[in-house]
Parts: sequence; structure tokens; C-alpha cells
Amino acid sequence: MANFAFEEEKAPSKFNLGVWRKMLRYTFRNWPLLIVLALSMLLTTFYDSSFMPLMNAAAIAAIPEIPLGQSVAGMIINVELIFGIRFTLDFVGFALVFGAGILIRSLSIFVTFFVTNYFDMLINTSLRRDAFRRAQELSFSYYDRTPSGWLIARMQNDTSAISDTLSWGLIRIVWITFELLFTLITMFSRDVRLSLIILSIAPLLMIVAPIFQRLLLKAQRKARSAYSNFVRWLVECINGVKTIKTLNIEEKMYEEADDVTMNIYVKRRKAFKIHAFFMPVINILSAATTALVILLATANFGLLDAMTPAGVATLVLFIGFVSQIYNPIQEFSEVANEFIETQAKVEKVMSLIETKPEIVDTPKVVAKYGTLFDNKKENFEPLNGDLVFEHVSFSYVKDTEVIHDLNLHIKQGTSLAIVGETGSGKSTTANLLCRFYEPTTGRILVDGIDYKERSVGWLRSNIGYVQQTPFVFRASFYDNVRYGRPEASLEEVIAACKVVGVHDFIMAQKDGYQTELDDGGSQLSGGQKQLISFARAIIRNPRLLILDEATSSIDTESEGVIQSAMNKILQGRTSIIIAHRLSTIVNCDRILVMSEGKIIEDGSHCELMSRKGHYHHLYMNQFRELNLESQIATYEEQIEKMDVKL
Repeated sequence: MANFAFEEEKAPSKFNLGVWRKMLRYTFRNWPLLIVLALSMLLTTFYDSSFMPLMNAAAIAAIPEIPLGQSVAGMIINVELIFGIRFTLDFVGFALVFGAGILIRSLSIFVTFFVTNYFDMLINTSLRRDAFRRAQELSFSYYDRTPSGWLIARMQNDTSAISDTLSWGLIRIVWITFELLFTLITMFSRDVRLSLIILSIAPLLMIVAPIFQRLLLKAQRKARSAYSNFVRWLVECINGVKTIKTLNIEEKMYEEADDVTMNIYVKRRKAFKIHAFFMPVINILSAATTALVILLATANFGLLDAMTPAGVATLVLFIGFVSQIYNPIQEFSEVANEFIETQAKVEKVMSLIETKPEIVDTPKVVAKYGTLFDNKKENFEPLNGDLVFEHVSFSYVKDTEVIHDLNLHIKQGTSLAIVGETGSGKSTTANLLCRFYEPTTGRILVDGIDYKERSVGWLRSNIGYVQQTPFVFRASFYDNVRYGRPEASLEEVIAACKVVGVHDFIMAQKDGYQTELDDGGSQLSGGQKQLISFARAIIRNPRLLILDEATSSIDTESEGVIQSAMNKILQGRTSIIIAHRLSTIVNCDRILVMSEGKIIEDGSHCELMSRKGHYHHLYMNQFRELNLESQIATYEEQIEKMDVKL
């Protein structure tokens, strides 16, 4: 049975004002909404904590004054509000004022909830927009060391939790503050001694509530951690279902499931116990305070005359004040813990937003060429395609070079192939050229100018890149190809698809070019996805074309179509082809053989074959793996026709 280690989620135990100050910028961007919320909550809390209790007390005090034989319609009610506001109403007037108060409160409640929800959405949208923008700016090196799941969690779950806390949490704090303020003012304006009696037990609640909340927070954190481990375990089981069945270990996995789910049960039960014990303690303290108020008020201590209507009204009023004091204190403790709990998410999201990209253009370059999100294309010079690597070295990890002192000149219009074993530095060389990474030492010149002196946007707008693993967006065929050049027309998209030989397949679909593809193009084969990627690169009309193992997932027939098209497309362009199947690059002007980050051979197909070196060895090994018919065809086309001496 697997031994699962359910680690508690690391979360702060202290309030970090610095990180919240940064996050509050998102709150104060919408300061007019804050003013509206403050006014609406001011009205609501005044009604709940002062106006309604005092109106009720006035009505209670007026009831015994009704003459015998008269209805309540004839009662006279003397209302005394805070700040010395006094007025006298008959029953009808009282009902109208009370009804008007209810309407105003209802309106202010509507405004509060509506604006808070809108406020929540604005903060959430701003956070996600800023986080995604920064994710777009970050270099490949960041993605090399950061799991995609971590980024998704930050931009999806954490931003949602933060916006909820910043909106509803702040609203609750302001609400609690106003509620306590109006309650205290109302209490002390009516009776100072009874007010002090109620507050005498409040310090005990202010001590007990945070202790329970901390214990509850810790227990809930452990329960969430156990649930997160369950989700990870479940995803692993679903993804590995074929392995589980072929190994016939269903029983073992069921036992593991029992362990995982039982762990969640135990952790959640502990949290429920703490919560179940906490509420009665608060209720006991509240009940004890209420009893103390009644006892002292009705005893002969001169606090009030409980036999008079005014005394009864005051006693009822202060009994209500007990919950109005205790509930906000308890709620404030909950909000404080909510902020502490969310703080870990704030720190993670801010760490993403504040991460500095490793590849950035200088202010001088930005002034001329713009940014990735605001390119000044009118200043973009044409790229001719003359490329130079000058003493270029590169390390993914410090002190571990993968490219060593690379010196290479690729003339304009040259088709250059790079071959070698896995890990030899082929793709890294192409990535450096695309400025996905920058050289650790040395420099790369494009048309005689260090490519750092021009913008990343300028460079990549002139590159067509087809990756080994094709990616298809959840969109139509038309939109997928058009991502290569968003302003392309349908006719241009069709022309590009015809070049790579995928037009007939697309037209055979239900809606042709408007057919929607699923996530990742799940209904397409690997070769079909690759053809879409080819069309996407071609429609850019790039001056520099990079094919990174681009034909590895395409069948032989499709490869022939692509090769024929590529021979036309590559004319006049600088191209770099990284290939494993050497039969696809024999017509290149120049072939580099790389090993351990260095160029060990350089020449054309015929030249390298005649040297009988590393390239010759790789080629002949692949030749021997062909069937007899393919060997004959390959021999005639790539050896005999090209006059290669074996």
C-alpha cells in the first residue's frame, strides 16, 4: 500500500501589510465605487444598529401610555435618536417613517450587494489581465522552471480568491466598523453604566474568538491540503488507467483510494469539531452578558427603573445591544483569518506579476520599435536573413554550458540543416536565434546588427517557426491558420493550405474552414496538426523559416507534398531545418552536424558523405533501416543522382 505524505499547505501566520498594500492598488483603482459602497453601508448600519432599535424602544415605551379604551392609532410616540435628534409622531406617522426606513435600507442593501459584486469582477478581471500580460512577457526560461499547473492555479483560483477577499472582505470590515460605531454611540447616548456592563465581557470574547479561529484555520488548511492530494492522486489514476488495468492492480488502487478519502474525512471531522465547539462558547458568553445586564438592571442598584415603560424599553434595547456588540467582534476575527489565509495566494500572484522578464528590450529600442503589445511596425526594417553567431555560449543552468563558443555565419537565402543526436544543441541554437533565450556570452548578428539593438517583436515578426510538437487552438481551421497573420483574408488562408496539401481535407469537413476544432485538435491526427502549423508559418511570408523536426509526425505521402512545397517556399529565404530523418535535408545548401553543443561537421550532403565521418555514419544507419523498395528509391534519388561516392 502506498505511503501518502499529506503535507500541510504552507501559509503565513502573520499579517503582511506590505504585500496587501500592493494589492490594494487594484481596490483604489475604482475609488468612486468605494465611496458609493461606504455611503450605502453607512445608511444600512445606521438603520440596523441605531435607528431601528431606538424606534422600537420608543414604541415600547409609548404602549403603556395609551388611554384605556383607545386603539393604538391614537398613541403618541416620542422618538429620541442619536446626536440629540428628537421628534414626536402619532401611530400613522411612526408607521410611515418606519416604512420609509425599510425602503431606504432595502435600496442601500441592493446597492451594496450589486456594487460589491461588480467591484469583485473588476478586481478579478484586472488581476487576471495583469497576470496574463506578464505571463506573455516572460521568457522561456521562466516556463522551464515553473509548472503550468502552478500558473493556471495563480491566474484562475488565486485571483478569484483574492478578488473575493478584497471586495467582500473589505466590505465586511467597513460594515463591522460602522455597525460597532453606531452601536457604541447609541448605547452610550442612552445609558453609560449599562454600556460599560456589556463591554466588560467583550475583552474575554476578543481573546477567545481569535484563538478558536486560529485553531479552525489550521484544521481547515490541513483538510484542504488533504483534498489537494486527493485531486493529484485522482488525476494520476485517470491518466494511468491503462497501466493500472494492464498491471491488474485495481484492488491495490482501491486500497489507496480508501487511504486517501479516509484522510480527508479525518481532517475535515477535526475542523468540524472545532467549529461545533466554538459556536456554543460564543453563545454562552453572549447569554452570560445578557443575564448580567438583566440581573444588574432589575436589582436595586439604581441603574434603571424596570417598572416604568421607559425602563422596560431601555432594558429591551440593551439586551439587543449584546448581540450587536458580540457578533461584529466574532465576525471581525473571521475576516482577519480570511485575510491571513488569502495572503499566501496574494504573495504568489504578486510574485508572478512582479517577475521581471529575463529578455527585455532597452528603453532606446522600445522608443523606436515599441513593445510586444504595442509594436511600431512603421519603424520595422526589412529582414534580409544574413545571420552570424559570434563566440556564442549558452547555459540553461549556471556553470553548465550546452552551447560552447559557437561561431557560425549563415548567408542570406541559405537553407541550413542541423542534425545530431538528442541533446546535441540543435533546438537550443534555433531558440537562441529566435531570442527565446539570449546567449550567456557572445552575440548574434542579424543583417550585421546585434539583434538586441532591435526589438523582440521585430525579430519574431519576420520568423516562421514550425515546432516538432504541433499546437492547434480551440478555434476554426480558418482562425488557426490566421493566427500566423491575423489580418489574412480567407483567400490567403486557402492559398497557404493548398501549398501544404491540407486544403482538400479541410473542405471535406462539415463546415469547411469554419469547422471548429476541439481542445488541442483532438479530432486531428498528428500529421494533420503539423500541416496546419505549416500553413500558419507560411501565411506569415517570413524572411526566416525555422523547421524544428517539423516532419517527424507526418506520414511519407504528406512529407513528399511538404518537401515539394518547401523547395519552392525556401527559395530566396534563409531557413534552418532541424531534422532527425536525414532524407528530408539532403537538398539543403549546407548541413551542420552538432555534438555536445559544438559543430563537428559542416558541408553539403555530398561533401559530408564523401568524408565518411559522423554524418555518413548517421545516414547509412537510417538507410539500412529502410525496406528494400525504399532503399532502391533512396539510392537512386539521394546517392546515385547526386553522385555521392560511398
